Amino acid sequence: MSTAAAAPPEGGISLERELKYVLPAGKAVLARSVVSALCRPDPHYPAAIVSTIYYDTPDLALLSEKINSDYLKTKVRLRWYSPGRGAATAFLEIKSRVGGLRHKVRVATSLSAATVADLPLEHPALVQVLELARPLGVPLPTRLMPALLLRYERFRFIEPVSASRISVDLGIEAVRVNPRVVGHAFLHRLPHAVVEIKGPGNDIPRALHALINLGARRAAFSKYGAAGLAMLRYNH
Repeated sequence: MSTAAAAPPEGGISLERELKYVLPAGKAVLARSVVSALCRPDPHYPAAIVSTIYYDTPDLALLSEKINSDYLKTKVRLRWYSPGRGAATAFLEIKSRVGGLRHKVRVATSLSAATVADLPLEHPALVQVLELARPLGVPLPTRLMPALLLRYERFRFIEPVSASRISVDLGIEAVRVNPRVVGHAFLHRLPHAVVEIKGPGNDIPRALHALINLGARRAAFSKYGAAGLAMLRYNH
């Protein structure tokens, strides 16, 4: 497996503020319509189905960080998009959060999206791909392995006044788990939609305050945390 150079963090900066607003899944389509009316489509990233394999340790240390709302959090994931751009490559991403700030590095793998989509989470290739993180200089927890596959639909926009990047994620569901880590699988759709705002501000852009009227609330929400917790409850 060949090593590719890491892509720079999104936006060309090492740290940026990321805000999340959570609302009931039943209002997701309406929220997307509101954002679409007030923002312009992202010219670089079209709407797509996002599939993500989240990694964790056998004792679920990274999931515990999210459940316990630790100030310092680490996220390791393998992500691909459908329909993909170019060769539809799967990307290894390491994302760290310090409070409300995030730092992310991403490296292209030699795994195609089509290949990864069909692999069981116990497959050795999904562990071997973590070797690509070594040249990045980002320390990873030991004994990482694939834990959970999440899938959702993402729509991306640019808010014209603040230039913030907005994404609306809906139809969030856990479709596969690694029984060695999480337990037995069941198809679980989260009862939430998520609006993510990435940019310099510390609050939702004024133009998008209409989302608050739809029931959107600011939260330190983690898709992996919510789905992982549901899986643990199911298996106990």
